[in-house]
Amino acid sequence: MTTSPQKLVLLACGSYNPVTNMHLRMFEIARDALNKTGRYQVVSGIMSPVSDGYEKKDLVPATHRCEMLKAALKSSDWLMMDTWECNQSSWTPTAKVLRHHKQQIESRHNSPSVKPSESKRRKKHSSVCDLRENLVKYVDGDETHVPSVKLLCGGDLLESFAVPGLWKEEDIEYIVGKHGLVVITRYGSDPLKFIYESDILTKHKENIFIVTEWIYNDISSTKIRRALRRGESVKYLVQDSVVSYIRDHQLYGATK
Repeated sequence: MTTSPQKLVLLACGSYNPVTNMHLRMFEIARDALNKTGRYQVVSGIMSPVSDGYEKKDLVPATHRCEMLKAALKSSDWLMMDTWECNQSSWTPTAKVLRHHKQQIESRHNSPSVKPSESKRRKKHSSVCDLRENLVKYVDGDETHVPSVKLLCGGDLLESFAVPGLWKEEDIEYIVGKHGLVVITRYGSDPLKFIYESDILTKHKENIFIVTEWIYNDISSTKIRRALRRGESVKYLVQDSVVSYIRDHQLYGATK
């Protein structure tokens, strides 16, 4: 008897300040690698921008970051933005964001129909209703096949678990034990060594899926902001629609 692949939703939390092509590529790389195993079927991807309460240097308001994300995601038929996290008044721990989306997905899977008036009302505040529409396409009548949520991240986040005081131990246990990680790492890094050196990660190593980024790409939001401040081109590093939005609103020191 053939076992159906486990349905997955990939969640990535971040500042997206601004969103770059690498942020989008991470999802594509992860979906390819997971689907090729035959054990998984990635049905959707969620990009969750942090709230203004994160108070990171050079962080532009969430209204701008969300508009840039929406513009960037117009070319994708499976990625979406969700605004629950950025609507919070203060920074939200990643474990809490994962728990929220797990609950949302379970409730939408178990009751996929939604009244038009309810859908319209939700769209004013969040794109989570779009997630419902994506998941409904994959519901096969078996309610046991509720999509699981995994945290998509770069190798730097995995290594940050070892930074004293940065993560609560119970949050790491919840993230890796209850959800799992999909880690996009770069050629030359050794995430397996880092997992070996961590008791918690070793305990849940079966829940950590390592994906090597063979086509090296060192785009970062920090470098994009630096280039914009210096009046340099960022074309082909971020979506054209995002470049237009940045210039129209003169963000990060850019001019029209």
